[in-house]
Amino acid sequence: MRTVQNSIFLLLFCSLSAFAQENDFQSWYSVSLNKKIIKKTNLAVKTGLRLRENSSLYAKQFTDVKIKRKYNKRIAYAVGYRYINKWNKQLNIDTQNRFYADVNYKNKLSKRFSYALRNRWQTSGDMYGYKMTLRQKFALNYNIRKTKLTPSVATEYFLTLEDGINKLRSTIALAYPLNKDLDVDLGYRIQQEFYVNNPQTLFVLEAKLSYKL
Repeated sequence: MRTVQNSIFLLLFCSLSAFAQENDFQSWYSVSLNKKIIKKTNLAVKTGLRLRENSSLYAKQFTDVKIKRKYNKRIAYAVGYRYINKWNKQLNIDTQNRFYADVNYKNKLSKRFSYALRNRWQTSGDMYGYKMTLRQKFALNYNIRKTKLTPSVATEYFLTLEDGINKLRSTIALAYPLNKDLDVDLGYRIQQEFYVNNPQTLFVLEAKLSYKL
């Protein structure tokens, strides 16, 4: 009898979890300007817009400022700040601040394959409190022979002390330099949430434009 009860409970729990899952298609756009300020040190200013509800409503707008410095040809580190406007379901705007620090590592696996690892420690919040998160991202890039196209795949997890890994992003992307100073990236991303009420799975079309001053 206890086995039957446990089975019913497990089935009910799984059904409720599946029912609570929310899916959404979103579009994320960003434009960034990059400028070398001193030797081995770059300043990047980025602005972005994200649309939700099948890309029909505003979700988030942000401005990001980052200083990145190369330690050597493989290792770099950065610090940054992001100011965020978020639209809730009632279309009211909440503002947030984010401070972060990165350690980046990149290397080659072969002549055409390369990989990159980014560790980011960030704290985000508002006047009511801030939350610490560790984000680790691994990316694999391939340089197609006799073309400027560079496809890549990446995965990133978000780790907090309270919940453990509570978000996972998986991305495929294609980068192309329009000229020596202007790059464009197109990508498709799946983002999954864990350990929250009504966890979301997002299917994201992303477009990025980057210009070197």
